[in-house]
Amino acid sequence: MSAPPEAYMSLVKVHRLLSSVRTLALRDLGVVMVGREAINVKRGDEVSLPLWLALELHRSGHAELREVTLRDIDLLKYCHMERMSRGGKLVDVREDLYLSAGMSIRKLGGERAPDSSSSTEKLKKALINLLDLRLGKLMSAALYLETRHASEVSNVLEEMVLYALLRKVIKSWRDSVLGYAE
Repeated sequence: MSAPPEAYMSLVKVHRLLSSVRTLALRDLGVVMVGREAINVKRGDEVSLPLWLALELHRSGHAELREVTLRDIDLLKYCHMERMSRGGKLVDVREDLYLSAGMSIRKLGGERAPDSSSSTEKLKKALINLLDLRLGKLMSAALYLETRHASEVSNVLEEMVLYALLRKVIKSWRDSVLGYAE
């Protein structure tokens, strides 16, 4: 891992955009190419589409994304579970946790309901709290340079990337400091 962290996170975002998401067609879409398969999508059909395509169809009012959003109660539940877990181990969470949370915040932020602003802030605070809890555990895990693969530490791709980057930086720093002794 020698590229800047932003490059790795860009790859993670591309991976997310290429992943499949359940999508409800709000209108007849006709034939849609998904990979190498042509699917005839009619109004009311629920199909798996790449996220990038589902987002475009959603923006144009042709489809609704399913299973991608996350409620504040879900984030609060994850925060509670994370605080209660023992031994510095990360709790298993949704693999698309950060994408789902971000999309939920964006969706709430776009609503015109009177309480949407406070709901958006509540969701952001819950996400920040969970990020801080999980980041602390990732940093602790990275400090111990035993050979643990990132997938043994977390099931979330964004965290796997961060863990690998932290391990590399910590090892490099330790080697530099120990170099004074040579």
